[in-house]
Amino acid sequence: MRSYLDGGLTVEVLGGDAAAGLFRAADARGGVAWLARGEAYAYLHAVEFSAPGDRRGFHVHAGHRERLYVFSGTLRLLAEAGGERVDLVLEAGSIVTFAPGVAHGFIAESPVFAVSVGNGTDPIHDSTPRPDLG
Repeated sequence: MRSYLDGGLTVEVLGGDAAAGLFRAADARGGVAWLARGEAYAYLHAVEFSAPGDRRGFHVHAGHRERLYVFSGTLRLLAEAGGERVDLVLEAGSIVTFAPGVAHGFIAESPVFAVSVGNGTDPIHDSTPRPDLG
């Protein structure tokens, strides 16, 4: 797991070792990912980017903690907190967690399917646009 923005952003690429906790695996039937253990989430969203260049996010939540898992495709993540910015590429199998106050936005590099879960304030009503991220 890698940590950025003073711990406000973490990124992990899930592997196939179920004994380690969160994991992902695939075979001829497709893939499966275990994204949470022992955590309850108030919000669950499916997120789709249809084509390269599609953009989502570019906002900040004051009281919402969010976790996004990239099930398929490749996303570019732009994030900022405390005046520090990061620009990362998230591949399928990546799980990224944002603390409240971490501005974030995504740009698809391919078609993408992702799942997002979160706690805290309602993310729709607690969302301040941050178009300056990208």
